[in-house]
Amino acid sequence: MSAATSPDPLHQLYASHHGWLHGWLRRKLGCPEHAADVAQDTFLRLIGSRDVLLALCEPRAWLTTTA
Repeated sequence: MSAATSPDPLHQLYASHHGWLHGWLRRKLGCPEHAADVAQDTFLRLIGSRDVLLALCEPRAWLTTTA
């Protein structure tokens, strides 16, 4: 099975929530550039602790807390 037909859970999380997180941060911070930086840093933290991904029940709560 190829990677294109079986997406990585991290990829799914990013695809499903990055736009929402960036919009949330943009409203909170009032600056789209800072929001983009913080959103990227948030996902980098998640990559650094991939074991968290397995136990992630409320991804948006985790993302906003981490951001």
